[in-house]
Amino acid sequence: MAFDLVPPSDPRHAALQKGFNLRWPLGNVQGQSSPNGANLIYLCHNPQDIIDAAAQALAMPNGRITVRSGGHCYEGFVANVMPGVPHESLSILDIGQMNQVAYDPSGQIGSMLVPGSPRRYSVRLEPGCQNWDTTVALYKRANKTLPSGSCYSVGLGGHICGGGYGLLSRKHGLVCDWLDGVDLLVANVGGTGLVPVHVSRDSTDSAELDLFAACCGAGGGQFGIITSYYFKALPPAPTQVLWLALEWDWAQLTRPALERLLRAYQKWFADNQANPNTWGLSTKLEMRHLNTGNVTLGIHYVDKNGQLDDRAPFDDFVLSLLTAVGVSPRQSLVPFHVVHQPRDGQRGRRITSLQDARKAARQLDWLYATQSLNGSGDNQRGRYKSAYQKGEFTQRVLDAIWATLNWPDPEQQLTQSLIQIQSFGGRINEMEGPILAQTSAAQRSSYLKWQPQCYWHTADDGADQAHADWIRGLFNAAFTNGVPDDPEFEGCYINYPDLDMTYLGGDPANGKNPSWYGIFFPNTIIESRLRRTKQRWDPLNVFRNEMSVPHA
Repeated sequence: MAFDLVPPSDPRHAALQKGFNLRWPLGNVQGQSSPNGANLIYLCHNPQDIIDAAAQALAMPNGRITVRSGGHCYEGFVANVMPGVPHESLSILDIGQMNQVAYDPSGQIGSMLVPGSPRRYSVRLEPGCQNWDTTVALYKRANKTLPSGSCYSVGLGGHICGGGYGLLSRKHGLVCDWLDGVDLLVANVGGTGLVPVHVSRDSTDSAELDLFAACCGAGGGQFGIITSYYFKALPPAPTQVLWLALEWDWAQLTRPALERLLRAYQKWFADNQANPNTWGLSTKLEMRHLNTGNVTLGIHYVDKNGQLDDRAPFDDFVLSLLTAVGVSPRQSLVPFHVVHQPRDGQRGRRITSLQDARKAARQLDWLYATQSLNGSGDNQRGRYKSAYQKGEFTQRVLDAIWATLNWPDPEQQLTQSLIQIQSFGGRINEMEGPILAQTSAAQRSSYLKWQPQCYWHTADDGADQAHADWIRGLFNAAFTNGVPDDPEFEGCYINYPDLDMTYLGGDPANGKNPSWYGIFFPNTIIESRLRRTKQRWDPLNVFRNEMSVPHA
């Protein structure tokens, strides 16, 4: 066997139990392995390693396997033993070293896992590839790109099968919308090991089509282990981009001004949904708690041809916001991926007009703009939520945002806490029938995408509770049922898993919500297909966690 086994006696074990979010495994202590985490970690370098490791791990009493590529799962699904399962023996199959990129302009790449498959492709990406390395490889080899996320160290293994979106998604759609084939290892009949399959958008078997669709937006580690993603074509990389980061100081930003900003922000994307000329404009609005910093807006723009010849959409967006808010922002100088922005830090030039904004905007080569903007941040403790917004900001939601940003924090715990609302829609909402029907990304009516998030370093109950209260407080105040299922919203993103959403009212104190899965997959056709696919391809529930497809 060629895999590298990491048992508790190995000095690497404590570190390799962990991923990006240091809340997991539960009870971990720096430099020590946690009894709540994986007992064994298998470092796999190829599909045969995965097959051999899974057979060994599943043969152990109460054996369960999870899979890790980049390690960015927001909950403890990869790192933690399942709650309520006594004496579970958890093994992580780490496939981060499977990071090859293959490109053939003649389109003759075949399945690595099932050599007899007749399907042929132009690009093959392994699941251990990370966003930035993949961006560079595709750009240099083919002048192509994925419309993927900007956090450089996120692994494609979970990113693509959860949908995958980024700064080019309004222009080109989700990553899974471009996917054409998948190699994966699924459970055998007895649940004692894994067997290879290749499924494709062109499959004629209905069960294979269901499995392919599940790989396009249902999330990772639920149906099998993906060993390769295949694409027949990818969008061309832009040549240059405009980048402008604006900052509103809390000392000047009044509550009415923030509400005007939010209303104008949502309205512009709703009004321009049907105009493809605007789809190259992508934004991140980051509203920080008072103890974290100011309100910033990052604007990333390319025109419909991937150039900067037509800047009218950029001008229109900037002018509409400057006019609506009535409070002049400054050019933000702090690197945009930095969460904590000290309010007494650097101050950029005041932006009082469209002419000021044009001067402040940076014209950058796309590749180097992407390098500058990518950032995963520090490995620390984190909490996250998500919401898709398809309607206007109601007064209830505006009140909740203001209260959350001004949340009392006498001990100054909330120093890395923000509500991020990104642009969405565009091409995502206009994908044509056959492609749309073969994905599991259910939210195709929204114009904005929320990601409230908070981070902290201290591993103590007080800090953990303060951040849980803050982020839960936002949803409790903003939404009727504590979850984003009001008419203006479209549920949550499965790649931002949030166990709170599995409880009634989004609160663990209320008990389990038997209908929680519909919050992440509000399209009933997609939800039913995923349940059917689970029964067909993993009837023994070998691949399971607290938020995997409900098995009943």
